Amino acid sequence: MPIYTRETLKTDKLPWVDIDDFEFFVLGRAAGARPPSTPAAAPPAQANGHSPFWGAYPPDPTSRELKPTSPRERLVVLHGEVSVECEFGRFTLKRRDFVEIPASGAKVTNAGTSTAELARIAGHWQQVIRNEICLFRPDRPCEYHYHDSDEYWMVFRGHFTLNYDGNEYDLRPGSMLAAGMGFEHGAVAPEEHFEAVVIATQLEGQKRDGHLTREMHGDPVKNRQVPASTMQPFRKSVARV
Repeated sequence: MPIYTRETLKTDKLPWVDIDDFEFFVLGRAAGARPPSTPAAAPPAQANGHSPFWGAYPPDPTSRELKPTSPRERLVVLHGEVSVECEFGRFTLKRRDFVEIPASGAKVTNAGTSTAELARIAGHWQQVIRNEICLFRPDRPCEYHYHDSDEYWMVFRGHFTLNYDGNEYDLRPGSMLAAGMGFEHGAVAPEEHFEAVVIATQLEGQKRDGHLTREMHGDPVKNRQVPASTMQPFRKSVARV
């Protein structure tokens, strides 16, 4: 089951997985920043015992230098507004915007009046056909479906049950699903609001884009090798009825 963390991507990655690394980070405000001597605030207490999102307390500095670690590297804005400086020039990105970081690197700086949340995704994909931020919740689930491409979910907010290839798994902030072509997946009954960066790579087979279902498009054709013994963290149960 190809569910990964940053750590397991380094040791257990299947050969077809195009993502080499991913991380989420926060850039703070330039004005009114907390002095270094002030103690960091604790994460908000939760009745169910977990923090609702990833992140550090206090936020990171107001800017950060990025240098690619893989052939492809993408910066995605999850919340807020940032300024990016690189060999292409200087420009502003807002929520859902993204940019490919050139080999020469880039500097990203918080440009808004609140903190900015960002994702850095490194890999070696040939093409990205879809880059989005998905949001699902109990009254807005994600149907069970498959693709004529590989798709990756990098979760940055919320805990939920993932339905994948006839099984159920617990996903949480900092985990990544690598859904190979033809492998059914979804979140048909999410327990709470969750968000993830979703990247779909080059189309194969019949090259149909979007969500495909058995009822509308026929049985899926799996085009990736996933050993039956490959079990990653957060497995919930062994059968989906």
